[in-house]
Amino acid sequence: MLTLWHDIGRDTRWVMWSYMLWGIGEGLWMFIQPLYVKSLGATPSQTGFVIGMWGLARLLFILPAGILADRLGARRLMLPGWYLGLAGVVIIALAPDWRWAAPGFLVYGISSTAIPVTNLYLTQSIRHDPTRNPLLPIQASLTLLWAAYSLGLVISPGAGGLIGDLVSLRAVFLFSVFWFLLSVWAISHTAHYPVPPRPDRGYDYRGVLRRPPVIAALTVLTFGFIAVLTGQTLSAQFLEEARGFSHSAIGAFGSLNALGTAVFSIALARLPAWRGFFATLLLVLVAFGLLLAGGAWPVVVAAYFLLGAYYTTRPFAVSVISHYVQEHQRGMAYALVDTLAGLATVLGTNLAGVLYAQDTAWPFQAGIGGLIAVVVAGLALLRSPAHRHPDTVPAQPGVESG
Repeated sequence: MLTLWHDIGRDTRWVMWSYMLWGIGEGLWMFIQPLYVKSLGATPSQTGFVIGMWGLARLLFILPAGILADRLGARRLMLPGWYLGLAGVVIIALAPDWRWAAPGFLVYGISSTAIPVTNLYLTQSIRHDPTRNPLLPIQASLTLLWAAYSLGLVISPGAGGLIGDLVSLRAVFLFSVFWFLLSVWAISHTAHYPVPPRPDRGYDYRGVLRRPPVIAALTVLTFGFIAVLTGQTLSAQFLEEARGFSHSAIGAFGSLNALGTAVFSIALARLPAWRGFFATLLLVLVAFGLLLAGGAWPVVVAAYFLLGAYYTTRPFAVSVISHYVQEHQRGMAYALVDTLAGLATVLGTNLAGVLYAQDTAWPFQAGIGGLIAVVVAGLALLRSPAHRHPDTVPAQPGVESG
C-alpha cells in the first residue's frame, strides 16, 4: 500500500487529501439534508425541488466545463469548482427558509463540475506529474480517489446526526464549512499542467454523439441513475417518519452507507465496466427491498450498507463511456455522464417527492421497478457486438487512440 501511495504521485496525493476532507464536510449533512430542508418549512415535494437544484446545476454547467477542460487543461476548471462548493455550503447554512436554501444547492451543484474535470486531471497526471509512476494504470488513481472520499464519509455522517440532535441541523452545515476550507487548501497545492494540443481534425464531439451505440449506452446509464435516485433521495426522511429513527441513528446509518461504498468500490473494481454498473444497480435494488421489508435495525443496517453501492454507479458509468471515445474527447465524455446524472437527479428527486407525498413506500417501489427494467434493457443492449466490444472505436489520424 505504501508503494502504491508513492507511485500515484504528488498531485494525485493532494487531490486524494482534498477529496477526503471534502467527504468529511459533505458527509456531515449528506444523509440528513432532506431533514434540514424540511426544518426550513418545506413540504416533501418542496424538499425534492430544493435538493433537485443540485442536479439542475450539474445539468446546466458540467458539460460546458468538460468541453473547456479538453481545451484549457483540467486544473483551470477544477479549482473554481472547489470555491463554488464552499460558497454553496455557506449559503445553505445561513438560509432563513427553504426558498433561500434552493440557490445554495444550485451553487453547490455547480461545484460538481469539478468531478469529471478531476478525473481528467488524474488522467493528465500520467504524462505531466514527474513523481508519478508512468506504469501505474489510471484505474488505480481513480479507485483510490473514491476510496479517499468514502473514508471521509465513514465517520462524519454519525457525527452530523449527533450534532443535529444535540445542537441543530443548521449547526451541522456551519460545522461542515471548516472541512470545506481545508479541502480548498489541499487542492490548491496541485500543480498546473500544460494545455493539451488541439487534435489535427478537431474534437468531433458531434460525431461521437451521432453514434447509435453511444446514444444507447448513455440512455441506459441515465435511466439507471433515475431509478436509483427515485428510491434513495428521501430514504432518510422515510427512516425518521415511517420507521421512527433519530437523527443520530440516521447519521450512523449514513456512515455504514459510506463504508459500503468503499467496500463495493474495491470489491467490484475488477469487473468489466458494464457488468460492474449492473451489479451496483442490483445491490441497490436489494437495499430498497430491505427498507420496505421492515424497520428492525439489523434490516436497516444491511439495507444502508448495500445502498452504498449507489455511489459506485458513477465511476462505473464513466468507465463505460470512456471505451466509446478517444482520449482527446474524454473531458467532454466524463462531463456528459455527470450532466445526465444531473438530469437524473432533477427527475429522480422530484419524482421521489411527489410519490412520497402520496405514500412513503412508493418511491422504493418505483425504484425497484425502474431498476429491473434498466437491467433487463441493458442486458438486451449488450447482445450487440458494438456494446460487447465498445473499445474498438476507430481513431482519427493525428490523434492518439483512447
